[in-house]
Amino acid sequence: MKTRLILILALVFTTISFASLVFRPYDKSKPPTLSLPLAYDRAVVALGNETNEFHCVSATITTTFSPDGEWYFAFYSTKSNAIPKFIAIEFNGKIHLDNGLR
Repeated sequence: MKTRLILILALVFTTISFASLVFRPYDKSKPPTLSLPLAYDRAVVALGNETNEFHCVSATITTTFSPDGEWYFAFYSTKSNAIPKFIAIEFNGKIHLDNGLR
């Protein structure tokens, strides 16, 4: 029992350590190199024809796709059964949709 607990704790510690190295938080002391309005415009273009159905409810900066950072937008539908859309715009301009890379 004691050995299992030690192994589980070691696995948890290793996983947390790896995640903290891979998914570093954005350094908020640096201004983003891509402005929010420009990133939002690109996200709306990526949303395409669905802009009439979806509206943006949040925008934040993350480092999920790029260590330099990206704007991450959440779009929700006016229809109750629609799946939300998540779009990330890297500071270098690359666009990531919730269903893959574009």
